[in-house]
Amino acid sequence: MKRGILVFWASVSVLAIFLVSGCSQNRFAVYKNGRAYYFASRSTGLHKMLCDSGDFKKVLAASSVPQDKKDSLYRYNCIKPDCNKVQALYVSLTPDQRTSIREAFEGQGYTINYFPCG
Repeated sequence: MKRGILVFWASVSVLAIFLVSGCSQNRFAVYKNGRAYYFASRSTGLHKMLCDSGDFKKVLAASSVPQDKKDSLYRYNCIKPDCNKVQALYVSLTPDQRTSIREAFEGQGYTINYFPCG
């Protein structure tokens, strides 16, 4: 009985950590070349990986997202970083458009929601 309670509280604790750390539908991790970042974070590493490399322009071009939203996603991710605006834009996309972005990231060699061990 004590073991069951321990497993229950361990599960609740892990879930709480994920919720507090930002694991939700509107935050996902992008991973490439041994680096992983949460999309829409203000990380310098993410900016270099997506914006400075030109990858994010390619991702957006390959997606089926409407042009006005592509422009806004790029602006608020690369030019005037604003995590809240990127997340709000991402949430406003249809499921098909979100899938399109995920597939476009994968087409540029990214893995979504993967953090390596260690």
